[in-house]
Amino acid sequence: MKKHLPFYFFRLLLCGAISVALLTGCVSKNTGGADTLHRKAVSGLKKIAVVPFQAITSDNPDTRVVRCPVCGTTFRTCNFAGNPERKIEEFFLKEIESSEQYSLIPSGYVDSVYKRVSSTSFGKSPLEILTEVGKEVGADGIIAGYLFYYMERKGFDYSVEKPASVTFCVHLIRVKDGGSVWKGVFDKSQSSLMENILNILPFIKGGGKWVTAEELSQEGIKEILKDFPNLKGDS
Repeated sequence: MKKHLPFYFFRLLLCGAISVALLTGCVSKNTGGADTLHRKAVSGLKKIAVVPFQAITSDNPDTRVVRCPVCGTTFRTCNFAGNPERKIEEFFLKEIESSEQYSLIPSGYVDSVYKRVSSTSFGKSPLEILTEVGKEVGADGIIAGYLFYYMERKGFDYSVEKPASVTFCVHLIRVKDGGSVWKGVFDKSQSSLMENILNILPFIKGGGKWVTAEELSQEGIKEILKDFPNLKGDS
């Protein structure tokens, strides 16, 4: 006759199985971050202009990568509906305004100047256009943001077929010479906690649920702005 497993060992196995089931929630895979390229040259940037954030995708369905118009770095891309780049721009403006570290030039004025300059500046690079806009609106620095990938989750808070995924980058350009002084890159997709058990803290912080692409984008803005120049009073 076969011997039965001791009761305590059976209970241990049962608890372990339950724990695994509970922990099969969601955390995030993250690549990228923020980089202050020329910290000493950032202190004089007080008046900031933000041009409309743009979606950069490909018309060719077989093309899965595109280049950033400012730095030339390649990013994954996909087609997406609506204008989620506008929401990401709103998140960014809200965080900068609440910091009270910079004087933001009214976005309506910046938008109108940017549209006029970009529509008449044939042959000029995006960086040249940004610099020209910055000078015209009287900014010390100008912000440009680009959204490359925006995939909404398929499912609900606690059960998904496919998680949310977002990729974008934001640049701060010094207007007087067109120098790039800071860039923030966010490239993130949620994944199950079991794929990386060490990522339990983001899982708990996020309430153990699968976030939407909009929620992931808001998290991304907060993440890259942790190293935005002078945002916390650093010199």
